[in-house]
Amino acid sequence: MSVTVNGSGNASNGYSNHDNAASDLGDDPVVCNSSSHEHKDRAKRRGCARHLSSVPSDKYLCQKDSKTSEICKSSSFHYATDQGICSMDSRNASSGSSESEWKEPHQHHRNACTCAADSGNVDGGDEMDGNISPDSADMVFHRNDQEPSDPGWEFRSTCPVTSWGHFSKTRKEQYKYRRSDYSSDSEDDSSSKTTLQPLSQSDGESIQRSHLPMCDLALSPLLNVSLKKKEAIPNGSSRISCRNKDGVKPTVFKEKIATILRWFNDCSDSQKNMVLKGMLRDCDLPQLHLLSVKMGPNLHRGCPPNCQDIITWLPADIASKIMSFLDPVSLCHAAQVCKVWRHVAEEASFWRKFCCQPKWRLSKAAEHQQVISHMSSEGSIMWKKVFAERFRLRNNWLSGRCTVRTFEGHSQGISCVQFDDTRIVSGSSDKTIKVWNIRTNAPWSVQTLVGHSGTVRCLHLEGKRLVSGSTDKSIKVWDLSTQESWSSIACKVTMVGHTDTVRCLQVDDDKVISGSYDTTLKVWDLRTGHCRMTLRGHLAAVLCVHFSDTKIVSGSCDKAIKVWNYFGDCVRTLTGHQDAVTCLQFDSTRIVSGSLDCNLKFWDIHSGECMNTIDWKAAEGHTGVVRCLQADSWRLVSAADDKTIKVWNLETGKRLVTLRNHTDGVTCLQFNDFIIVSGSYDKTVKLWDFSCC
Repeated sequence: MSVTVNGSGNASNGYSNHDNAASDLGDDPVVCNSSSHEHKDRAKRRGCARHLSSVPSDKYLCQKDSKTSEICKSSSFHYATDQGICSMDSRNASSGSSESEWKEPHQHHRNACTCAADSGNVDGGDEMDGNISPDSADMVFHRNDQEPSDPGWEFRSTCPVTSWGHFSKTRKEQYKYRRSDYSSDSEDDSSSKTTLQPLSQSDGESIQRSHLPMCDLALSPLLNVSLKKKEAIPNGSSRISCRNKDGVKPTVFKEKIATILRWFNDCSDSQKNMVLKGMLRDCDLPQLHLLSVKMGPNLHRGCPPNCQDIITWLPADIASKIMSFLDPVSLCHAAQVCKVWRHVAEEASFWRKFCCQPKWRLSKAAEHQQVISHMSSEGSIMWKKVFAERFRLRNNWLSGRCTVRTFEGHSQGISCVQFDDTRIVSGSSDKTIKVWNIRTNAPWSVQTLVGHSGTVRCLHLEGKRLVSGSTDKSIKVWDLSTQESWSSIACKVTMVGHTDTVRCLQVDDDKVISGSYDTTLKVWDLRTGHCRMTLRGHLAAVLCVHFSDTKIVSGSCDKAIKVWNYFGDCVRTLTGHQDAVTCLQFDSTRIVSGSLDCNLKFWDIHSGECMNTIDWKAAEGHTGVVRCLQADSWRLVSAADDKTIKVWNLETGKRLVTLRNHTDGVTCLQFNDFIIVSGSYDKTVKLWDFSCC
């Protein structure tokens, strides 16, 4: 398409060609007037810079004076979009008549370009009278010495960003909500008018516009857009201009928006897409935010509600496989997404797998009892509820959340405690043994066993059988069988053989092994009370003993730990404590011991080497004498004269929690997966329940 203009101001026949070609593309005729007089004849107008008339029916009109015409004759202007490049070349104007060629690589592209003359080519600093300058134009098209068909354009955002989303930064690091910035309704009047001075920035850097009323000079480096030097504005400096916040007058705006919508509706689908792409480049943050809010519900119009849910559309076995990689907490979060996800996430196999992991295992008796309690009427196990109970229980242990019940009744300090599912048994310096009912809230004892003539120093409860040792040098076996109408609680067997206080003992189905202040250990027949074997080797009182199917381990006041076999031989002696060993326990790999030196030690049971020491300085250990301890698969619980009970990670030795409720030193304890039972010099027995929180 070409336009031929007579240099004297008279239009040649090329004007009609230009008008017809422009109408084919959906554009209005472009004409220019080379004189400075009023426009009276449309045929005498030539195209240079176009301005939108306030009247909807008017065409785009370009008016330039003679100086601008000279500039247009010697300059080449290019307008480019993502679809192609439009160029107007007037370099052939020297022949008296110039020919302007509008080139469009895509035939459906609609042009709405604005031409700006190179200010460096205006003699004497004269300005163009078309109200277009590099300082005020939103989009600048500069002189390009390349061929007209070679792309050369650049979009410059003209205001720095000092806010994001629907918050505006009014003060440093403080944001204020701006509802008006995102309102889709037009406002007739603006509360304030602000005149903004253009900013300059070196190296061709251009700043994106902000929806703040004023441009902040403190530009965020994350929002700066670097431009190439060759794409700078022709006058050699990058300039930034902020559009007036007030915009145009309401009446003019209504006329312009009506014209824009009418033109937009006349375009084809491809042309509408090109117009929208061009408009998006000039949108600032408020416009982008409005688009995201308004377009959200419409983006998936006609789609099913779960069109973006990959889990819903996948086959059930694949969806289950994906869910199987989630941890328990993430799986619970996934179950809250929708009904389909919940159905997949509640698959019993997932939760059964979690329950079988070592981290979440309980003792065999506790697991059996728990599974029965969570069995449905159809006979299936509700594994999710089983795991939920274990998860809550473990978290309660790690955080120390528990309820504490206190049992009072002894007249002197508690020296030993044992418990099972229904009762607690405690021994005291008052020479009595008391039986407490766990299932009731009664703080008083159910039974009191009297028979020892000295302090009851040790107890072991095994089913209905209770074995006790005392300072009276004897060991007694009690039957705790009870019925609704009668009780057969009585001492069944008394074992006599030690020559001093019986300090410690342990029982299984057929034997009792005891340690005494007489420095010996004895193996007794549980049914007959006869002594089977005596172990000698310690140099001082034996304070603690623990045995398995293959070995016996004992601790003594001689600061040593000895490992025995059932032939009566001492296999190994472990030394390292600085004082008497008061308590110990072992498994297949390690021995854990506590001492009067206030330390806990971990020993390799095979080599006898000390692997770790927990003291009060390095590991926040006990500050008093360690009186008792017990360990299971993952935790170690110890008590001391510092009135505290501490829970440790058995593998790492890290302290998990410290429990404080006793008013005097804690002398004894026992625990299972759900509770801790402890006794103290303060004459009370306390039950710490971690399953109720």
